Amino acid sequence: MDDYGKVTKDKARQLIQYLKDKRVLVKLVVKNTGYESVTVVTDIATIEARDCFRIDCSDDFHIILKSRDRGKLYFEFNGPDKVLYTFETAPDPKWRRGEVWIPLPDEVDRIQRRRNFRLEAPMGTELILRQLHPPLKMVVLDFSLGGLLCVVESAPERIKKNLMLTRGRRLKQLELLFRNDNVTTKIRIGEAAIVRVETNPVTGYRQYAFQFVTLDKNEEKSLTKVLYRMQRQLLRQRLPLKEG
Repeated sequence: MDDYGKVTKDKARQLIQYLKDKRVLVKLVVKNTGYESVTVVTDIATIEARDCFRIDCSDDFHIILKSRDRGKLYFEFNGPDKVLYTFETAPDPKWRRGEVWIPLPDEVDRIQRRRNFRLEAPMGTELILRQLHPPLKMVVLDFSLGGLLCVVESAPERIKKNLMLTRGRRLKQLELLFRNDNVTTKIRIGEAAIVRVETNPVTGYRQYAFQFVTLDKNEEKSLTKVLYRMQRQLLRQRLPLKEG
């Protein structure tokens, strides 16, 4: 079961500042409208004697805000302690020079359950295990900022390597490759652990869940950019995001 707690207003401001400074991905829902997006906090200021924050928002969001039927704004994100936080704000934001400023919440709910935004990996996304000899190539099924779900690419390798890929094993020198419009983005992962091994009920193949143990800050920023870009693309196509 989830364990809930409350964060007071002073602590809430610190959390919003953290979101801004670290450019943490935030899920945004406008209740009663079906509008859902992923965004980042871009600024904090005092507007009309009220502490407010600003987000990177699309034109659709501005249109939704003018709807009479819209409800409260719901936000959800992972905090610095990797715990899920959520809060709601009043449906009437502040406006300044055409910018939307949202009042800081009086309190934030802290839900002690680890969660990461998780996206289905685009075709051609690979994980290469350089520590193994010869290096093993895996197909990435989905990914988040915290880990990956993969299968071994070729059938012969599947038979040989399945015994080597056991739950709890740690591997170093991993490379995550994303391909988009003939451009390859390489993310170097210092170390990752296999935290789950399961069999796909449809294909019968073994799937391996990797959790990042060591990831350089610059590599993490690169992965965040990939994840953020893909989420934007999915939202433009109005496809649902996975969560997990």
